[in-house]
Amino acid sequence: MSRRALLLGATGLVGGHCLRLLLECDEYDEIRVLTRRATGVEHPKLVERVIDPADIEKQADFFAVDDVFCAIGTTLKQAGSKDAFRRVDLDLVITVGRLARDAGVQRFLLVSAVNANAHSPFFYARTKGQLERELKDLKLPLLALFQPSLLLGERETPRPVEAFGIRFSKIIDPITRWTDAHWLPVSGERVAEALIGMALMGPDTGTYRVRFRDFIVYAGKFRDKCLRSAS
Repeated sequence: MSRRALLLGATGLVGGHCLRLLLECDEYDEIRVLTRRATGVEHPKLVERVIDPADIEKQADFFAVDDVFCAIGTTLKQAGSKDAFRRVDLDLVITVGRLARDAGVQRFLLVSAVNANAHSPFFYARTKGQLERELKDLKLPLLALFQPSLLLGERETPRPVEAFGIRFSKIIDPITRWTDAHWLPVSGERVAEALIGMALMGPDTGTYRVRFRDFIVYAGKFRDKCLRSAS
């Protein structure tokens, strides 16, 4: 059976890997992308629309797909203010979730954060937690909340906090590798593999929190199904 996917956040770290892997995966016949700036990618399966995020409501027809992968995200520094950050990481993503639900999307997979907590005293974690809570209220058939900690990979805009965390984690990794330490760093590519792996071989209904150990499992499923079949 043919499958169609919609990807948002395709120019970011996880989203960029997700776009490449989706295009390489034979399980999908069409990959749609909504983006505020062109990806620069050309592929026969790719259907791309460059839009102003403020006009997302006008793109309802583009949500007629099987799976939505949402890797939208910014930083407080990039956004410029807390209100601007919330408009992207909270309001925009909630709108995306609602459009997906109304279009009958079966699977909604979101890149969130390991410390997401609607009651956190910290702004970033609180905003991510509020987002997860409101998406749950939409009652999507499948909602997968991917919660990576520090992400490894090359970004267009470096993030000093992530860089420090990655250096620190390399020191303590040998003594934590045997645990379920959800805050261990993970590559953006591994998260992207896990996103697609869960969409293809995970459950069809329910709400799930997906963390470090799950990334390993679903990324492996993706590689077994998509990469081996391609070779």
